[in-house]
Amino acid sequence: MLLVVASLLTLVTSCSKTINNLSSTGYSDHKISSGKLTGAGLALLPVRVNAGKKSEAKFIDAVLEKEFAKRFPGIKLIGPVQLARYKKNSVEGKWVAAMVQHSSPHTIRGVDGIRAISRKTGVRYFLQTDIRISDVEGGAEHVRIFGRLWDGKDKEIVWTGYGEARGYVYLFFPAIPAPFEKDAAVAVKGLVRELSAR
Repeated sequence: MLLVVASLLTLVTSCSKTINNLSSTGYSDHKISSGKLTGAGLALLPVRVNAGKKSEAKFIDAVLEKEFAKRFPGIKLIGPVQLARYKKNSVEGKWVAAMVQHSSPHTIRGVDGIRAISRKTGVRYFLQTDIRISDVEGGAEHVRIFGRLWDGKDKEIVWTGYGEARGYVYLFFPAIPAPFEKDAAVAVKGLVRELSAR
């Protein structure tokens, strides 16, 4: 009888999903707070693909927008689809493209149109994100998203952090990697939670 109970417990625990949230904040300026972010508004730049696929970046774009709307009720939020409406050859389109492609975690030097695009969109803050890891490592799906929060008024980076998740779906043996979408959703929630804790 004990053997049957032990087998059932093993079956139940081995079929669960295990995704670890490894998100963290790298830098946070004292000037940023949840209230200030909500009041001043936020534009989500399209996710840049450093690793992974364009389809994965689009998935993260959608989850980011949904998660920010949920965690920051009342925020003026401009999503990547709205920013994409600026034609690529327009001045605004070139500014947005320059912001998306900017890669320094320490400075926004060289992104000249940030104040102008801030005035045009009516939001002060811009979140630039890129996929750093999207792969199966050590048998687990691993997703890491790096984020930088830019202040369009003061032209500086006020927060940097990672949304990161790594996980499995256990089906006896061997462990099966969790799907990208499940891992990415945990990574996005972790990133937004880190930023909302300011």
